[in-house]
Amino acid sequence: MLGIDPGTSVTGWGVVEPAGAAFRRVASGTVGLPARLPLGERLRRIRAAVEDLCRAHAPIAVALEKAFVARNVQSAFRLGEARGAVLIAAAEAGLPVFEYAPAQVKLTVVGYGRADKQQMMRGVALRLGVPPAERADEADALALALCHLIGARLRIPERAPARRRGGAAL
Repeated sequence: MLGIDPGTSVTGWGVVEPAGAAFRRVASGTVGLPARLPLGERLRRIRAAVEDLCRAHAPIAVALEKAFVARNVQSAFRLGEARGAVLIAAAEAGLPVFEYAPAQVKLTVVGYGRADKQQMMRGVALRLGVPPAERADEADALALALCHLIGARLRIPERAPARRRGGAAL
């Protein structure tokens, strides 16, 4: 599972897989995007990085932070643009994208929907049995992947309809 925490300054990424009853960090990091670069070039780099990650790790899906409007509308627009670059890369790789609100990720991963950055970084590290990530963007991306995988384990699979003799559904 590939988690992406999009941003036009720093985009975090993390690849997580199930490991028995637990989860394992396969790889993670950040894509730094210098502010001096034009926005179009930063978005191109985000897209290229996600394409490279999809080729390198062959994830089954992408977990992405849902867009939300904070106090700064301009920041919300920039986040939306970064999300767009990720969505295009995922679509071109043929991967489904699952979106999660920040509070949902926090609640699922650390048990508290208003966890701060430090709590999230520690919680992700504990869940994965690794040292805390150096950057919150990287920890957030790992948390997104974990959120999806944990949620997938909790979902009850749909049952096929019962069949009567002769093959007709009840």
